[in-house]
Amino acid sequence: MLDQAKLMKQAFDMKRKMDKTQKELSKRELVVQYGSATITITGDQQIREVKLDPTVQEMENIRELEATIKNAFNKAISESQEAAKKELQAITGGLNIPGLT
Repeated sequence: MLDQAKLMKQAFDMKRKMDKTQKELSKRELVVQYGSATITITGDQQIREVKLDPTVQEMENIRELEATIKNAFNKAISESQEAAKKELQAITGGLNIPGLT
């Protein structure tokens, strides 16, 4: 029984650390630039700011601009998810916990 109690305490401590880390991630911002678009995103994948370089006015093709913006968002989300994954893996010791890592 002692081992089970110890395991429960460890699980509770891990959950507490993960909750704290996720809260901290929501406050962190990552700035990602792709072409003429700059995206500021939080660690919990909330977009804070989108900036377009003034040179976008020179783009002749609206599809080119749309592709740049889409790719910038995808890159920002991917980098934010990767940063969050690294933070959470440090807590879980590399355990793959579905929905968390």
